[in-house]
Amino acid sequence: MTNREVARILEAIADILQIKNDNPFKIKAYRNAAEAVCHLQEDLLPLYRDGRLRDIPGVGKSVQAGIIEILEKGSMSYYDRLLEEIPSGVLDMLAIPGLGHKTINLLHTSLGISSLPDLEQAAREHRIRQLPGMGAKSEDNIIKGLELLRQGANKATLGLARPLALEFLQYMERTGVVQKAALVGSIRRGKSLVGDVDILVCADDLERLHNVIETYPGLKKIDECTSTNIKGRLRWELPFEIIRVASDEFAAAQFWTTGSKAFRKAVLPGGNLQPFRGLSDEAELFGKMGMQYIPPEMRENQGEIEMARRRELPRLVETSDIKGDLHVHSSWSDGGGGMAEMAQAARGMGYVYLAMTDHSQSLSISRGLSEERLQAQGASLEAINSQFKDFTILRGTEVDILKDGRLDYHDEVLKNLEVVIASIHSHFKLDREAQTRRIIAAIEHPLVNIIGHLTGRLLGRRPGYEVDVDRILEACAINQVALEINAHPDRLDIDEGTARQAARLGVKMAVNSDAHDVNDLQLLEYGIINARRGWLTKNDIINCWEIDRLRSFFKKDGGSCI
Repeated sequence: MTNREVARILEAIADILQIKNDNPFKIKAYRNAAEAVCHLQEDLLPLYRDGRLRDIPGVGKSVQAGIIEILEKGSMSYYDRLLEEIPSGVLDMLAIPGLGHKTINLLHTSLGISSLPDLEQAAREHRIRQLPGMGAKSEDNIIKGLELLRQGANKATLGLARPLALEFLQYMERTGVVQKAALVGSIRRGKSLVGDVDILVCADDLERLHNVIETYPGLKKIDECTSTNIKGRLRWELPFEIIRVASDEFAAAQFWTTGSKAFRKAVLPGGNLQPFRGLSDEAELFGKMGMQYIPPEMRENQGEIEMARRRELPRLVETSDIKGDLHVHSSWSDGGGGMAEMAQAARGMGYVYLAMTDHSQSLSISRGLSEERLQAQGASLEAINSQFKDFTILRGTEVDILKDGRLDYHDEVLKNLEVVIASIHSHFKLDREAQTRRIIAAIEHPLVNIIGHLTGRLLGRRPGYEVDVDRILEACAINQVALEINAHPDRLDIDEGTARQAARLGVKMAVNSDAHDVNDLQLLEYGIINARRGWLTKNDIINCWEIDRLRSFFKKDGGSCI
């Protein structure tokens, strides 16, 4: 059992208890424990073996006992009993935008709804509008939400699938059963949602390869095994396919299995890979086709093929280009690490600056900073900064954009900060025009530098709110305000299409981790993948710049963004 799997069980227990309207302190205990386990820097199993589970902050004795049961037996009897009361299908309803725990409890107890199909049937039969506080619009929103779920059905976020795929790949490499191996398919292209794990391998001994896969700890089952393919499911029922090829076919097969289908059809309509056998790598293959090498993230047949033939592809941004992270939270608000701890971790990653951007005062659920606490944080930040000669902590905030477009701090407070990220954390249901006006009002504020997670989407769980992207991009270009690519793999917001459109208009972007602990800083790599899918270069991304150029951009003194 991985930390994330244990955390998911604890979080599910908290959700069931909240649906049951159980003791709020008990609910909070399980939520806090799930958060603590998810953000642990060590694996739970060694902690358990060393008798150090009690050292996990926020985990009491009863929850510890449950964690031990999960680690020893793979399940937890208390969780199993709760699922008898509240079926897992009821929990699935939490993925529908706008449905909270109280509403789900009402649907379950009043109408006997225990699954998503039950929910859709009740909505289409107009039975939900009979419940207090519900109406025809509620039913319409539920049907739309279910359609959204179907679009992402059986798909995992890149942040879930990619680590599992890498772990599986590295396991096979360690056994020595494969001579070559590589991730291919949608994971290699960096799609935000992926349907399966595709791994290309060269392995002479099929029987040994099968045996190694069969003993992999993360394997759920093997469904099919032929001389060229092994298919099955990993943890969380994630499908996988091992594609076995000969060594001299590897480069051609890597090109073909990476895709996308539209890209393959456009580049090689006949699908004949025979002329490319024996090539050393994909770069040689593209060269043989008279093309510049096309990075996997660009292979979607959206104009990159023609550019490659003209040898006009841009040099895409790389993780090594990043100079700092401009959206980070500390324990002053809802983060799990102190400012000094976060700064040292960022410095250890080779960064030269880090913006400390804790939440503003109206976001009480995240311990948002009052103006007085923000001032106190600034004094503490200065003391930490004085300890560094080669690293700078920038004083900032993630300030809430209020419903009417005003900001959550007075201008007198904001003007003393170096980085002001303006974000929406409430009133997601405003109509398209009102939401657009709200964001543009923040963009036009002279002290705003970055708009955070523009659409508020949570992949597979919550769609982005409706906004007029064209008008927002135009406002950003006029007011020299950057858009964030929030790198958290549950968000990846803005998406690659918006990023590409922004770059064409000269709008700059910031790839930020939105880190809430030191481990989260590493999530920035997902933002870089998304930026590469948007064809961005390091000149498009402000946190690839040296600090003087960055500060000049934030001061909006003109010319600095060229």
